[in-house]
Amino acid sequence: MVARHLAHHNYTVAWVCVLACEVDAARALLDEEDDPLEPLFGDNNVYVLGRMWKLNVVIASPSIRGDTPMGQAVAHLIRTFHNIRFGLLVGVGGGAPDLAHLDPSNDIRLGDVVVSYPTGKHGGVINYNAPSWKDENSPEIESRLTAPPNALMSGVERLQCDHRFSKGKEKMLSNVEVAFTRLTEVHHYPIHYSVPGHDPDQLFNAVYNHVGGKSDCGRCDPGEIIKRAQRTKDEPQVHYGLIASADRDVNSTKLRDLLRNSWGVACLEMEAGGSLIDFPCVFIRGISDYCDTHRSDEWQPYAAASASAYAKDLLRLMGPEQVGGIRLAQGP
Repeated sequence: MVARHLAHHNYTVAWVCVLACEVDAARALLDEEDDPLEPLFGDNNVYVLGRMWKLNVVIASPSIRGDTPMGQAVAHLIRTFHNIRFGLLVGVGGGAPDLAHLDPSNDIRLGDVVVSYPTGKHGGVINYNAPSWKDENSPEIESRLTAPPNALMSGVERLQCDHRFSKGKEKMLSNVEVAFTRLTEVHHYPIHYSVPGHDPDQLFNAVYNHVGGKSDCGRCDPGEIIKRAQRTKDEPQVHYGLIASADRDVNSTKLRDLLRNSWGVACLEMEAGGSLIDFPCVFIRGISDYCDTHRSDEWQPYAAASASAYAKDLLRLMGPEQVGGIRLAQGP
């Protein structure tokens, strides 16, 4: 099949990610990949263009050459692709399970997906000041992202409704399998995207720190593992709630639990937050760790694939006319 060659203005949806495994998971789910287009002068983002369902999508990631702030990367994206209506920030994050009330709605596990969802006065994502944090108090909230456009939230709510039914997640789970298949077909592909069998999903008591090297928890005390009910289905679950963003990684259970207990945060991430206050977007995060000292990178590829599978399922519910009715995105 000959690749399409469209113009910059033909693309209306931005799919923003940072890590290589996030970009590759997104690219594997394109229904059709287009010819590349030259970015405008000064735009160092890396772009992959294509179609998902009936929508033309820009997969964008900041260049690895230098530490490009996410806000600057999105500003370049909107300048080059000036017809973008909204963004999906798709990638990995750390889960903040509610250990006091482990029911299915907040029993967040590795490989699950957390979707930013407006709560009270928060638009779905809060940016907190990590350097201001002290052991006794919650960190300061520096900013809140504006709530996503109504049309985008309607798609999120429709998908949330569909997933409550037995066959409602079939498309999402099919997307996961498609991503696995396409990525493993790549010759000598170096990253394994299925569930890491050698690194099981273990949630340790918050006060228990990791023992030994970073490769696994083989020397950690199994008596410190929190017992959780076995799931009836071995598939990623989707959770909706607040996502907290800062400019650094978190491996502190005390901070994680403070954010959960103070604001109901379900996920922590470090890629965007405060620099995207006015950018119309939804964050979609696959859970790759629990923000503790036991964290490793082993779950990142699978978590990235799970998040990408949800994101594509969301776009399935949004047609070109609906997306075209959303006002043009404004840069940070």
